[in-house]
Amino acid sequence: MRSFDDAEGGHWQAALIEGSFGDVALVFGRIGGDQVLMRSMRTEAANFGEAEQVLAKLDDAGLRAMLAETKPWSQGG
Repeated sequence: MRSFDDAEGGHWQAALIEGSFGDVALVFGRIGGDQVLMRSMRTEAANFGEAEQVLAKLDDAGLRAMLAETKPWSQGG
């Protein structure tokens, strides 16, 4: 799990979750809020282990760029 600030000073945490069929998603939760967003890691990583490596190498700017590519997270789809 990684913590970072967005361009407006909002505090976020990013964590990986395994989805169906081997897909890995990067889930973003706003600290102090109820906003939860997600982004597939399909283009960056073939499996969870690779996704962990990608996440570990991202700096705050990289996390903000991925946050900009998210969609709202919903259970079951």
